[in-house]
Amino acid sequence: MTRSSRSTRALHFSEIAALSLCALAASGPACSTETTRPSLVSAGGQPSDGGRSGSTAESGSADVAGASGEEAGDSGAAGDGAGNHGGSGSGSDGGSGGTPAEVGGSGGVPDIVPAACDPQATWSAPASVTGVSSAGNETLLALTPDELDLAFLRDGALYVAHRTKAEADFAIGSALVLPVGWSAAHGASLSADGTRLLVVSDPDQKKLGEWTRPNRLAAFSGAIDTSAFAAVNQDAVFTGRVYASPTLSAAGDQLFYNSAFLDADSTIVVSTRTGTGTWSAPRTLSGGVFDGDPGERRLPTGVSQDGRTLFYFNEETAKQEARWRASNSVDSPLYDMLSLGARRGATPNFACNRLYSESNSDVVVEKD
Repeated sequence: MTRSSRSTRALHFSEIAALSLCALAASGPACSTETTRPSLVSAGGQPSDGGRSGSTAESGSADVAGASGEEAGDSGAAGDGAGNHGGSGSGSDGGSGGTPAEVGGSGGVPDIVPAACDPQATWSAPASVTGVSSAGNETLLALTPDELDLAFLRDGALYVAHRTKAEADFAIGSALVLPVGWSAAHGASLSADGTRLLVVSDPDQKKLGEWTRPNRLAAFSGAIDTSAFAAVNQDAVFTGRVYASPTLSAAGDQLFYNSAFLDADSTIVVSTRTGTGTWSAPRTLSGGVFDGDPGERRLPTGVSQDGRTLFYFNEETAKQEARWRASNSVDSPLYDMLSLGARRGATPNFACNRLYSESNSDVVVEKD
């Protein structure tokens, strides 16, 4: 993929985003002066003229352990993995119990179920996250779908904050010190139950591993466990690639991360697994869509509970973006794009009615 072809693609999706509802985009004159804001999806649920196919979906229900009743109830979809990248790992079925709706409407056409994250969402003004925001510089790393655990950096130090309910203030406790050879500086991700923290080896960035704790109230401790990432880490050794910004799906069956050659091109890849098994070798996600030249990586930051919306920071444009796909299968291409403007690190809650991000070195939340 050449830089010129990527630029053409970026222009195409910029035009789509410009025609889309800019409610998700950072507030500013460009949005405030618009009177008509067409959606990426038409009223009938089909892609609008400005979007590519992939805006509709077959979908069933999906649950995440620990999600509160008021946050649950959005749709998920099952999917399987395919498409090799630097390895030969096999795909796994996605989702957490959802079954695609095969019949609906006339002629056996599948029912169209909206994605959990609505590109037409209208977001409130950002509010600082109480208990996390301070006079220091905060960097958002990860959020559990039920909003009870939040990982972040404060002036470079790692914290995992916890609260008992989504409306309460976070308690951050003491800074965490990772074992030697590991860092959260290249990104981190929390499992949905808050007991596993995925991190990247440092300084080589050639390994992924997880730090664990027995429950959400306990401390993370012990060595970093790399056993589930054997195929992922072996791929880095064979290809010379480095990793950054790991992001787990809510169901824990898909892992998105940036894979790059040092001082060369990069892309977003995905690994899959069944249950608590080992992760497959990385495969390219939506071939070509997330390619970047040196210093222009696409860094995953969050994924919707139904696996159909990926949030990532685009170093080339210095903007946060989100893309949609028809199902949570890694075969389903992520095409429809919407710019989120300055919301770096954006990640949604389970219902996708609250969006967490960074603003002026502060962790903030917006409500739909």
